[in-house]
This record gives sequence, structure tokens and C-alpha cells, in this order.
Amino acid sequence: MRATTWMLLICLLIGQFYGERASPIGEENGEDYQDDDYDYGGEDDSGNSDGPPAPIVEDVQSAPPYFEQSDVVIDAKPGDDVIINCDARNFEIKNVAMWYKNSTVLATGQNAINNRVEVMRNNSLRIGSVTAEDADDYYCVVLPQDVRQHTKLIVGARLSILCDDRDVTDRSQTFKQGDRHKLVCRAFLPTKTDIKWSLNGQRLQPPPSDAANGVIVLDNVDEENAGVYQCLGDDGSADPPHGMVTVDVQYSPKVSTHRHHVNTQEGDSAELYCEYRANPIAISFFIKDGKTLSLSDKYSIRNTLHKAHNRTMLLIKHVEANDLGEYLCHVENAIGSNEVRIQLSYRPETPQYEDSSIEGKQVTMHWLVRSLQPLSEAMLDYRLTGSYTWSTVSVIQTQRHDKDNGIWKITHQMELSPGLWHARVKTKNTQGWSNFSPDHDFHIKDVEDSEEIDDGAVPPGDLVRAGFGVGSGNNSACTMGMLPGLMLAAFSISMLRL
Repeated sequence: MRATTWMLLICLLIGQFYGERASPIGEENGEDYQDDDYDYGGEDDSGNSDGPPAPIVEDVQSAPPYFEQSDVVIDAKPGDDVIINCDARNFEIKNVAMWYKNSTVLATGQNAINNRVEVMRNNSLRIGSVTAEDADDYYCVVLPQDVRQHTKLIVGARLSILCDDRDVTDRSQTFKQGDRHKLVCRAFLPTKTDIKWSLNGQRLQPPPSDAANGVIVLDNVDEENAGVYQCLGDDGSADPPHGMVTVDVQYSPKVSTHRHHVNTQEGDSAELYCEYRANPIAISFFIKDGKTLSLSDKYSIRNTLHKAHNRTMLLIKHVEANDLGEYLCHVENAIGSNEVRIQLSYRPETPQYEDSSIEGKQVTMHWLVRSLQPLSEAMLDYRLTGSYTWSTVSVIQTQRHDKDNGIWKITHQMELSPGLWHARVKTKNTQGWSNFSPDHDFHIKDVEDSEEIDDGAVPPGDLVRAGFGVGSGNNSACTMGMLPGLMLAAFSISMLRL
């Protein structure tokens, strides 16, 4: 009993202690403490408390969805299966993805409205076997935040041209001399296609191009590779796909001249020239004895355009002995340089073949020679294909002619046995011999029933008289052995006034 009494007393004291501590709180707030308002959960709904604030409990919300890339570009070829991704970060189950092609709805969630597309489980859009009509702007919109990603789909043409694996269809390309490039023509058609290449309107055939497979390999690119390359995908239709690429080639100058040897005489003016092509533009000048020639009282330099070629001309006034010798026409651009050599002398220029005619076994040939000095001698070499030595007709006496323009015409006529023949000519004036002309090749056909030789004809092996000029009958003759096939030879040179 006594124990029970002590326990009750202790509980009473404890209750009194907590009652005394609660009383000042109510007093401080100026309100009467009401036992029936006490919240046993320890929360004060009125928010009036002197103690530490009660913790505020908020709803936890996740970050909104977003795209790492807002704009995407996809390149596709006709016939490809294309997947356009909708890679939204923080995409949750409460979000919905919608697909648009421009302003047209394609799909809502996993439900495709257009039968050209298919929505995949990750919200990506799949378009099977794309065509040019599928090329457009596509949008993936994530709701309800209205976050969107734009994808531009580019569908190539039915035919494309690749240069070193880059699409160059209907474009221009610049190559450099010596480079190596590969052009590939590809057609994207459901039917079998025959690829056909052409350059500047001319059909290309392998080699060097494997045109049948649509491949052209350009090794060691040069000037002749420039032009418009066209590719046709011949599928048998009325409107086959086609494309083109324009190729520009930058190359070092191509320099030439028709007169490598220029004849002149003391006191006259001499004109030297060279012609060239170059890309990019080039500069040209003449060099003699290692020195570049410039405009002066002695030299005049002129640049013109001649038959689609650039021409540089050097005029040397009042020629003297020290003006003779070798001149260099030098041309250079950003790619490289080139030059041609021109010899100025008093000797005849190199004879140039003019024309010829053949009647049966008889051939008549003509050459032109420029020499301001009188010609004193001419020599004709000829041989049959397979022969190792030349036979020669030589003239040892000439008749003086008027100088005028200094153009001489050499005519030679002979009868030869059937076969392929070669002939060349050189001339001599008072200052020396010219160079031999380039070989002229001609063919004497075999005639079955050949006519017998006339009584006046000179048999093979007999003496041959060759006259030089149009003089009276006082020309000397030279003798020499002739090929067995030689039937008749006559040689004459006459002044041709131009």
C-alpha cells in the first residue's frame, strides 16, 4: 500500500513539473492555453510557437524533359530505311511524344496516324525505303512541357556523283596537275541500271575509266582531264536519272612554237614567238645568255591571243652578229614553269612539209623553206620501211633568185616500188645547212599490171640529173646509186612569192 502511494506521488510531481513549463509559452503568446487544443503530434497548426519551426514537407518534382540537340540533320539515299530519334532526357511515364511532318501530325504516342511511318518503343520514328517526297522537316514534341526537337531529313537524288567519297553532283571541282582522283556514279533505282559516262559530250570507255561500273580513275591529272563529266543512269525509262560535275584542272604552262629556228640577215628585224596555255594565268618573258630581256630600243615585246593560245612575240631590231644564238621563251604560273628554245641564225629554217600527191607509183612532194639568203643546195633523203640506211638525192649547183619574202618551194617527183616510204629534206644557203625536216611518210600501193618503163625513163642504177631552180640548161648534175625500186627522180626548187 505504501509503495502504491509513493508511486502516485511521484507521478503527481512529474505532471506538476511539465504543467509549470507549459504555462509561460501560452503567456508569452498572449493567449490562454487550452487543453482541448493541444496537438499530441507536436505540431502547431496556428504556426504560433516560440520553439524551432516545424519542418515543411513539399511534393518532390523531377526535372523537366529536354533535348541535348534541338536541331538535327539526316542525309539519306533513296531506298534507305531512316530512323529519326526522339532522344528526350528525363522522359517519364506521364510524358507523351508526338510526331509532326511540318505541321501535319504523324503519330501520337505509340500510335502512327500516317502509314508511311512507324513509331518504335523508344519513341523514334522509322520511315521505310525513303523517297524524295519524304525529305522534309520533322518534329518530336514532348508533352505537356511542349519540348521539341527538329530533324531535317535530306533525301539525295536518284543518281549521285562522288569525288573521293564526297557528293559533288552538279557541282564544280578543281584538281591540280599530277593529282589522283576517283569519280564514282551511283544510281539508286529499284531496277537494273546501266551507268554511262561522257566527257564534254564524248562517251568514255575503259580504260582509264571502268565506266561500266560507274568508276573513273584519273591518275596523274593534267589539262586534258578538264571538262564536264556527265553520268547517265540508263534504266530504260523515258526520264533516266543523270548528273554532272565540272572539273577544272590547274596545270603548269604548255609552251610551243612553230618556228624553232628563225632565219634572218644582218640589219633586218627578226621576230621570235612562242604560244602557251596555262591555268591559272601565267607570265612570259624571253631570256638570252641567262638574262631576261626587257623593252628597249633593241627589243619590243608584245602579248596577244592567237587561236585560243596566248602568244608572246619578241621583235629584235637591227640584227647584228651578237644577236644570233639561242633564246628561251619562259612561261611560269603558280603550278610550275616551262620554256621553249628558239635559235636565231643566218642559216635556212627547217623545211616544212606542204603536201603531196600519188598517182600509181609516182609521188610528187612539196616543202617550204624560208631563207633570206639564196639557197645554194638541197638534199632529199628517202628510204623504204625496214631499210637501215637512207638514199640521197643531192643538188650541187643553184641559180640565184630574188630575196623578196624569202620563201622557197621545193618540189620532188619520183617513181617508187610499192611499200611504205619515208622522206626528209634539208637545204643550204650561203651561211650553212638547215636542219632536216620531220619525216614525211607515204604509201605506194601495189599495182598488179604495171606499165612498162618509157624509153625516156632512167633505169635504176643509172645517172640521175636533178635541177635546182628555173634556170637555163646549164645546171650541173650529180650522180649516185639509187634504190632498186627507184624508177624516176626529178628535183626542183622555185621561189614562191607569198
